[in-house]
Amino acid sequence: MSKSLTAAVRTHRTLAAATALSLGLLGVALTATAANAAPVPGPVTNQTGSLTIHKYAYPANGSQNPSGTGTNPTTSPIDGVTFQVCAINNVTSLTDTSNLGWTQVKNLQNVAGAQSATALTGTTAGVDSTTNFPLGTCTNVTTAGGGIATASGLAVGAYLVREISAPSSVITMSSPFVVTVPTPADSTAGAANTGLWEYNVNVYPKNATGTSPQKTVGDQSSNGYTLGSQVDFSVSQLIPSLPTGQAYTKLIVSDVLDAKLTPNTTYVPVVKIGATTLATPGDYTYTWSGQTLTVTLTASGLSKLVAGQTVSVGFRATVNAVGAIDNTATVNLNDLKLDGTTSPTPTNTVTTRWGNLLGTKTDAGNPTHTLAGATFTVFETTTTTGTCAVPAGGVTGLTQVTQPNSTTPLVVTSNASGSIAISGLWVGDTTTAANDVTNRCYILQETAAPAGYVLPAGNAALTAVNVQSGSTVTTPTFTVTNNQQLVPGLPLTGADGQIILTTAGIALLLVAAGGVLLVIRRRAHAES
Repeated sequence: MSKSLTAAVRTHRTLAAATALSLGLLGVALTATAANAAPVPGPVTNQTGSLTIHKYAYPANGSQNPSGTGTNPTTSPIDGVTFQVCAINNVTSLTDTSNLGWTQVKNLQNVAGAQSATALTGTTAGVDSTTNFPLGTCTNVTTAGGGIATASGLAVGAYLVREISAPSSVITMSSPFVVTVPTPADSTAGAANTGLWEYNVNVYPKNATGTSPQKTVGDQSSNGYTLGSQVDFSVSQLIPSLPTGQAYTKLIVSDVLDAKLTPNTTYVPVVKIGATTLATPGDYTYTWSGQTLTVTLTASGLSKLVAGQTVSVGFRATVNAVGAIDNTATVNLNDLKLDGTTSPTPTNTVTTRWGNLLGTKTDAGNPTHTLAGATFTVFETTTTTGTCAVPAGGVTGLTQVTQPNSTTPLVVTSNASGSIAISGLWVGDTTTAANDVTNRCYILQETAAPAGYVLPAGNAALTAVNVQSGSTVTTPTFTVTNNQQLVPGLPLTGADGQIILTTAGIALLLVAAGGVLLVIRRRAHAES
């Protein structure tokens, strides 16, 4: 092997796992090549390869790999499915040591929606310095003899593969995907990676996977952190391809809310296909029946569904109690088993978490003496470990908590028994990994002290408290104290003062008497 080729192998070895992963994310199940194929060094410019497509019924099983040494799925193969294999132009040569071509392929966008596209777009510029990647020559191959179709004589490069027709027994066509020739022979990085490449690549496209409906909960910062705030939910469904001659005849989204959520029946659910917002009642209708929301696309709305795009339904509810509040929706699209097992198909479960806060305001010198009338503002932090401390910078940079669905700051006042209570604060949710927590710290800032007491200054006015998901605290978990006001120079009164004044008066009288005696003695002495 030449030094330049050795360098190329080393350069591309670290890309092997990442490239295989990126292809998998684009919808490819890379798998068994011809049994006599073996990985080789590369990529090499003048070498050609092949793509063998194996069409099986959903669901997937077995264990496959690019070199063809795994096991085939045990489900039935499907003959008569036609695939189109199209070269992707404007990609830097995959043999170039800059590895720019691999980056371009990895960053291609909306591949799953390229069913009828003549070009792909990406985020990394191609040879002509644009992010447009036109499709070149396309070859059609049809599965036969056990669901197998092969495209041969493929030059080194990237290819878009899409299913363009299928027998009526196929419920949904596979989503388009991208494959490279060659393909990394190993799916993981590290010492076990051989740095070798497979030129005779096999793929196993099946009925679209990963198309179960998805449920998300919105960013709570836009609605507020206190009980009574709105929570945004969204249900989305990637629209699968249908066999030729079939149409979308039904799309119904249903959601049954937890009792801790109050439906916002005045809010009109927002339904979108891709970036296009649909109209109601023209494109869809919606109804609330108790805790259940049902959104149904009309014939007009169904006609706007496009394979590869996503339809979404957004709606709101109000949090009325603390706890870990779960929510799951269902989607019925043409009565299809979108997850391979169930229709209507359930979404994943999302959770929004809330807890309450309870503390006590007391006299610093007499802890049993509770104080009313202290006021506090509240600030949210990103500390979620369960251990809280006042930040060195105070509340600078923190988010001030507002009243529900308002921009007015929340103000908490200690009551007649000294209780500092907030009935519910947001703890976290499943929007992001960072927010998927069960504890969150809040900072209370005292803004007014009880009558007759001193308002602390600076960070001394701040109290860090932890709020736990699902907590319904009935016993105070923290105490905030105040020192009593002291006024210097007051006249002394009362019994103790009278004793002191009497003693002082007697002392003055004794001094005066002593002075008189001294004068008398001096006069007597002078006369004698």
